[in-house]
Amino acid sequence: MKEVEELIPSIREGIDRLQLPQGFLLRSFPSGRLLETLRNLERRLGEGSSAPLRVAFFGPTGVGKSKVFNSLAGGTPSPSGYRRPFTMQSVYLLHESRKGLAGSLPGDVKIHAGESWRSLVLTDTPDFDSVETRNRAEADRVFREAEAFIFLTDVQKYADHSTWEYLERIFQERKPAIIVLNKVSGDGPVSDFGSRLETRFGDAARRSSRIVLAEHPIGDDEPIPASDPGLARLREALEDLEGTPESRSRLLDERFRSDLDGFFEEWTVAETALESYAAGLEELAERLAARVRSAAEDLRVELRTGIDPGLKAEVYSRVVEKLQKLDLLRYPRKLLALPLEGIKTIVRMWFPRSEARNGGSELDPARSETFQLLEARLFRVYEETREDGRRQARSPEALTDDDLHALRIGHDELSELYRTREASFATWLAKEARETASTLTGENKIKFILSQVIYNSVIVGVQIHTAGAFTLAELLTDSVLSPMVAKAVGIAVSSQKVAEFEKMAQAEHHRLLVEILEEFRGRVARHLAERGAWKEDFERLRAAIQGLRERRDDLIAAFRGRTGPDGS
Repeated sequence: MKEVEELIPSIREGIDRLQLPQGFLLRSFPSGRLLETLRNLERRLGEGSSAPLRVAFFGPTGVGKSKVFNSLAGGTPSPSGYRRPFTMQSVYLLHESRKGLAGSLPGDVKIHAGESWRSLVLTDTPDFDSVETRNRAEADRVFREAEAFIFLTDVQKYADHSTWEYLERIFQERKPAIIVLNKVSGDGPVSDFGSRLETRFGDAARRSSRIVLAEHPIGDDEPIPASDPGLARLREALEDLEGTPESRSRLLDERFRSDLDGFFEEWTVAETALESYAAGLEELAERLAARVRSAAEDLRVELRTGIDPGLKAEVYSRVVEKLQKLDLLRYPRKLLALPLEGIKTIVRMWFPRSEARNGGSELDPARSETFQLLEARLFRVYEETREDGRRQARSPEALTDDDLHALRIGHDELSELYRTREASFATWLAKEARETASTLTGENKIKFILSQVIYNSVIVGVQIHTAGAFTLAELLTDSVLSPMVAKAVGIAVSSQKVAEFEKMAQAEHHRLLVEILEEFRGRVARHLAERGAWKEDFERLRAAIQGLRERRDDLIAAFRGRTGPDGS
């Protein structure tokens, strides 16, 4: 039994620990109601089935709840007045034989020594339609705490929407209620109010006690005259409600079971909403990942697309012009005798690094077709992701326009990321060329090194800055260079080596560009993961509640067998 009783505080702690993100999910999750129900279950479990019944005086503003409360109590335990709202906290009237419960009552506790209501705790409650938010919250708390009600309205307020809204809640939860119509000076309101009750609530309304209190020309501090027949009937109705220990025990047992089942029902609704929200987050992440994969493939295809023949001719002319200045045949033995860096030094005398290599104007990504293709793809991914965030009904507000604006990669940041990847590609290219050359021997090795030096010095910037349209095969074979120049540089050392190198270069170039798309995806994925950081705690909480559901009958048995410190 101790194990099953400990489930309730552990679940309460689990709900407190569930840190939901700000926004829709936090607003829609009924943590307050769930916690209040658990506190009542825990309280009832501690007091047991022999505890006194808690009876709340409930009603809208200004209908005389406190005056009726004081008139029954025979004093002024709950101050009343013309100011609205007047009652700002709950006032509990507790018999001295039950004063051990005083510390557990969250309000102003008044002790009485009368002969009546030894097994009732009467509560004067703030107005449920108060202009004060805290008063409405307190009324809602007492509504959940109470086992029964004295529901008051008057001839001015009985037709108000808020009155019927709370009566609806009382009858839905099947809590016993004594319905009081106050300040009555004629038969018309009584008949109309009774007719409305029976029309709306049928047999449930007919089973409830209905009491009429007359209008009395008295001051705020004066009690209702003891001779009022309605007041006498109200006293009798309270005594009937108090009943016998057996009837109170049955009612408390019913409320315990009802609250327990109500908690499970409310949790099921909340659990479904959390599951749906989590699934929505996963869907957003999956759709973004698929969109980035699609954009990467589109980019691969676009980078392989041929470019304007005029531009190709311009590059061809530039390459031929530079190659013609280098008479390799004059220095074959000298070149063969030089190490790799020496060869590069000589060749760079004729093929100096372009402005693009030194951060000049040619490096401006805005002038690069590759950059423009990348930026267009990234923008499309961004816009489609924004639409997903707007339309995702299962997880609204998980990815807002403001969120995406903070996560986006702007033009200037994209330029910097692009420059970084381009520099990485150039470094990779030189390293791969050296490694490929190391597999060759003799003159073929020198020729391959020379071809890559020329490629790095003259061609790389042109290829990358023109959307990668010139492949290595085009630039390093007869499709661009004349047979004579190709032979002079020694490109035709191995068609297999050239093809392998081209394939690796294209793949690496594409991979580095896709890294930028992945950077945006990663930012959004981390944001969505933060929005779903509560899921592990949720799973633990769900398991605990499922354990409580499976031990429901054991918990009810523990309640029935418990006698509180003030049990009779």
